[in-house]
This record gives sequence, C-alpha cells and structure tokens, in this order.
Amino acid sequence: MDILLLQNMSIILITAVIVLLIFNKLKLPTMIGLFITGIVLGHAINDTTLISSLSELGVIFLLFIIGLEFSAEKFSAIKRYALIGGILQVVLTTVLISVLGLVLGLDPNASLFLGFLVAFSSTAIVMKVMQQKHITHSVQGRVTLGILIFQDIAVIIVILITPLLGGQSLELHTLPTLLIKAVGLGAIIFAGAKWFIPLALRDAAKTKNRDLFLLLTLFICMGTTFATSLIGIGPELGAFIAGLLISNTEYSHQTLGYIQPFEDVFMSLFFISIGLMVNLHLFLDNIVIIIALTAVILAINFMATLITGMVLKLPTKVSISIAILLSQIGEFSFVLAKEGMKYGLMTSEFFSIFLGVSILTMSSTPFLEKLTPKIVRAFSKIDYFNVDSELKSLPEELEDAGEIEDHVILVGMGLNGKQMAKACSEFNIPYRIVDMNPTIVENQQALGIPIIYGKASNESVLKELNITSAQCIVISASTYEETLKTIDAARRLNPDIHIIVRTRYLRNIDEVIEAGADEVIPKEFETSIMMFTRIMDYYNKDADEISDAVNDLRSDNYDAFRNVTSEDISSYLNYKYTDLEIDSIRVSEDAHLDEFPFEEHSLKVTGVVRGEDTFIEVNNDFKFLEDDLILFIGHRENINKFFENI
Repeated sequence: MDILLLQNMSIILITAVIVLLIFNKLKLPTMIGLFITGIVLGHAINDTTLISSLSELGVIFLLFIIGLEFSAEKFSAIKRYALIGGILQVVLTTVLISVLGLVLGLDPNASLFLGFLVAFSSTAIVMKVMQQKHITHSVQGRVTLGILIFQDIAVIIVILITPLLGGQSLELHTLPTLLIKAVGLGAIIFAGAKWFIPLALRDAAKTKNRDLFLLLTLFICMGTTFATSLIGIGPELGAFIAGLLISNTEYSHQTLGYIQPFEDVFMSLFFISIGLMVNLHLFLDNIVIIIALTAVILAINFMATLITGMVLKLPTKVSISIAILLSQIGEFSFVLAKEGMKYGLMTSEFFSIFLGVSILTMSSTPFLEKLTPKIVRAFSKIDYFNVDSELKSLPEELEDAGEIEDHVILVGMGLNGKQMAKACSEFNIPYRIVDMNPTIVENQQALGIPIIYGKASNESVLKELNITSAQCIVISASTYEETLKTIDAARRLNPDIHIIVRTRYLRNIDEVIEAGADEVIPKEFETSIMMFTRIMDYYNKDADEISDAVNDLRSDNYDAFRNVTSEDISSYLNYKYTDLEIDSIRVSEDAHLDEFPFEEHSLKVTGVVRGEDTFIEVNNDFKFLEDDLILFIGHRENINKFFENI
C-alpha cells in the first residue's frame, strides 16, 4: 500500500479526533468540526487527490443510503404534500434565488442554475436532525420527508438540463444515440427493479449468509453507478438510483441495516471533503459577502417554504418548523455545482464562495432548529400568522396518516408466531411481524399479514416496525445470541417496551432477564408441562384438575423455576401429581431409539424437542439428532438404572 496514503489518512483521522474532542467539550455540532477539519487539512496536505477519491466514494454511499430510505409507501401516504409542496418549494426558491442572481450581475442561465443549487436541501442533515429530535413521524416530519423526496427526484431532471443551461445545443445527429442509451438504460433499470434485483436479493436472503447479501448489495450499488455513468449521469446520482431500486423491495430494511452503520463514516468523509475544497484565503477575503449571502439564502429558503406550508393549509407552527429544517443547501447541490463548473455556469471563484455559503447554511441548521420555539413565539406576535400552539387546524389527512401505535411486535413467524398473530387478530390487537425467511415473508404478505423481512436485532428493521411506539415485543429468535442482541436493540430504542422472550432452556432465564427481558418462557419448561398434561390425561384426570395443575405450575411467572433444571421440574410434577416421573436426556450424537435401553428399563419415550419443534410420535424408525432432548416417563428406580447403564 502507498505509504503516502497511510500517512495522509493518519493525519486526517488524528486531526478529526482532536477537532471533534474540542467541539464536544464546547458542545458544538460535530458537523462544523468536520468542515473545519477539511479546511485545515486542505492546507496541511499537499496532495489530496487520493483523499478526494475516498471522499467521493463516501458521497456515493451516502446518496445510496438516501435512496434506500426512499419508500413508495411513505411517498404514497403523503403524495399531496410531496408533489404540491415539493413543486411549490422548489419553484419558489428557484425563482427568488434567480432574481437574486440577476441582481448580483449573473446572466439569466447562471442565475437560474444558482436557483436550482439553493433549492435542494440536505436530506442527510435534515433526517439526522429529525431522528435526534424524535420528530420523524410527527406532522412536520412527514411533510418535510415528502418535500425532500420530491427534491431528490427533481435533481435528476435538473442534472439532465444542466448542459442546456451551459449553452450546449441538442445536435440532431447525436440525438438517436442518446435516445438509444437512455432507453436502454431505462429498460435495464426497469428490468432490474422488476425482476433481477428482487430475485437476486431473495436468493441471497435464503442462504442467510450476511457476507453474500452485503456483497450483492454493493454490486447493485456499483453496477448501477457504472451503468448510469455510461450515458453521462454522475456516479453520485447513479448511487441514488441504485438505492431507489432496492428501496421498493421487501429487503430494503435489512439492506439499510447492513449499510447504515457506515452512514456516519460516509457523512464525515462528505463534510471533510467539502472542507478540503474550500480556498481559505478566498473565503477570508470574501467573508462579509459570504455571511451576507448566507443570511439572505437562509431567509429566502425560509420564506419560500413558509409560503408553501401556508398554501398547503398547514398550521403556522408546523410550517415554521418545516421552513427551518429545509433552510440549508444540500449534498445534491455539490453534485450539481460540479456539473455547472463543467459547463461554464460557475467560475472557480464563485464556486469557492458557494462552498463557503453552503457550509454556513448547513452548520446553522442545528442551531436554528433549537431556536424553533423562539421563532414560533416571535411569529405568534404577528396577528396575520395566527399561530396555533395546539395544532387545532391540523389537516384531516395528516391526522389519519399516523404510524401504528401501542402494537405488539412478533419476532419470528414459526408455529408460535402464527398462533400469536392469529390471537392478536381475533382480539383486535395491532401487531407487526419480522422474520428472516424470505419465503415465509412472501407467503404471509400475500395473505395480507403485516410482516417484513429482516433481523430484529437490526435497529433499522426495528425502527421500520415503529418500535418506539410499541407496547410489547415477543422474541422467538432462532439462536440464543440473536435473542440477546434483539433484547439489547429493543431496550435501547424503547426503554419502556415490555419484552417477552421464548428461550429453549431453563438455564438461560437469568441471563435473559439480566439482558433486559421482562418475562422469559423456557421451551423446555413448556414441553414438560405438555408432557405432564398427557400423563394426567392417561390417568383419566378431568379437564379442571389438569387446568388447575398447569396454572399452579405457571404461577409467579416461572420465578420458582429460574434456578432449577428440567429434572427439578419433573420432581415437582411427580411429587404433587403422580407416582410416574418425567425425565429427559440430551442426545450427544445422531442415533436411533433402539440404541437407548428404554424398553429394558420399562421407560416410555413421550416426546422429542428439537430446536423450535416438538415430536410426539416416536417409533423405532425415528432418528435422533445431536442436541435433541428426549423426554420419557417411568418409575424412579427404573430411571436411575437407565442412567447407570448408558
């Protein structure tokens, strides 16, 4: 590896760490620290080519994540606000900024291009702020998301017309070639979205191989980026399109979960790369102009969005909140700016000033968001705005568009999951299900069951299930490790949620409780109860006696059994209810029934527990597998002799 690259990366990391430590002490936004890191490094490192390449890769993955977070379902729920609100906000901002450009002496095409640059807000920054403030599912959160979705799609159109704004004319002899490329790419994207990508992801999901799934996702991202580059669309926009292709499959939540842990890294690289491009001397020489333009652009963006909210008949308080959130210049604007430089719509000097203004608008977002209550109070003093503190004028469709609340999350769609889902439906309890088997997910979705594909230990999957508003989560994960991870993730996202866990063995109860579960139901214990009810039935006990016995065993939420083994349970059952005893033996390797001396000791095998399954009918042909739990009954002296002889 190039030693210079290692040296430069080491310098970047240690500089970022030092700057962010200082900003953390001062309680200043991390974003500003990353900008400053880039500005400082731009003068400290002579050759930033490799670093810029890495940061461009970071931007590509950042836009890929933004595309992944797009959802046709979410868009459909707020399409009026996305379309009408998005068009109004973009058009108003573009017109007002274009007029400002003309006043500054720019030509009409350059002025219009500047309007486009300013019209697009930062999806990454706004979503981050909304998540931190827990307003993603609020009224302002949903409308803001709708406008952001429209902006992201509108960027594609603006990039396509940028060459025309730069003075390039459509040459008739090249038009057929361009059309063929565009139609061909469109056909490939359509086929990929319709057939290839869902089927490929489905097959990868079936293997349950995380590495395979992740590599396929990266191929889709890079492959789409390469394909779009062939017809002149930038790699950043290609990555966004790749995200869109996956976003409308049932595997988008799990894909996002795999990629999202790197989102902060990509954003950090993005902010540092912007800082790297800043000409510090030019920035300082024009600091007054940059600050003035920043204030004007923030004001124009704010007013354009506020007017949009009023046209949509949103409460003034909501409109103000949305206007503040969308007041900055976004990441797509940098993609556009590079295109503008290519076609002579921006000079290098003006580009540097634009960078400075963009950094200041982005940096102001966290501060302005904190000032929202004060700004609302200031507007409430103006009679014209009629600020409604209780949002009594909330549009009806937004009231009905709320996310599911007070629901149950079921982890796993095995036999127990199906039974619980059926019970929830019968008693009108809202519920959502998550499962890692793509075939089960497809089949259940076809039946109208509210189920998604993914791992419940994945935070993005739990967020899609709206865990922050859930009352209860029932975990029947396939592995013990996955159960503990799911408990941890669920408890962090919703500290008040009631967690019920179904585990295989009694010995795991204490650890699961310590991990954060409220109730633990060991399968081993449930199987013993099931076997016991069969013995009671064998002795001709009536239904009431059996029910009383089982309720007695289940009393106190299994507290009496947390530190005991299945043998202790058997002793309890035997002592209280019958002279026959229940016992069990763990299978160490694959075997058949005749390999165990049950018959010669007058013992009867009553069942076998294997993973999530229980087998009642056990004959001589039945094959025991390693780790099976064999349940059997007999008199104690015979059981003791059995264990002595094996």
